[in-house]
Amino acid sequence: MNTTVLVVIIIVAIILSVGFLLLIFSLVPAINELKFLLRDLQKTSGEARDLVLKLKDVSEKVNQDIEKVDSILDSSKETVESVSKSLKFLNKNVLRHSAGIFALLPAMKFGWGVVKKYKGGKR
Repeated sequence: MNTTVLVVIIIVAIILSVGFLLLIFSLVPAINELKFLLRDLQKTSGEARDLVLKLKDVSEKVNQDIEKVDSILDSSKETVESVSKSLKFLNKNVLRHSAGIFALLPAMKFGWGVVKKYKGGKR
C-alpha cells in the first residue's frame, strides 16, 4: 500500500475514533438523565394511580351523599305538598267562612280599648 493512502486511512480512523468518543461522552450523560427521568416517571405514575383510587373513593362517597340529598328533597317535596293542601283547606273552609268575624276584630279591639279607658285605664 502506498504511504499516502495509509496516512489518509489512519487520519480517517483517528477522526472516526475521536467522533465516536465525542458521541459516547455526550450520550452517556443523556442516558443517565433518561434513567433518572424514567425513575421519576415511575414514581409519578404510582402517585397518579394512588390519586385515581382516592378520587374513585371520593366519587363514590359523593354519589352516596347525592342519593341522600335526593331522598331529603323528595321528603321535603311531600311535606310542602301536604302543607299546601292543609293551607288550601284552611283558606277554603275556615278563613272564607269567618272573614266577616276577622273584619270585626279591629273594631272589637277599638271598642275594648274605649271600654278600658272609660273604666279607668290600666290598673
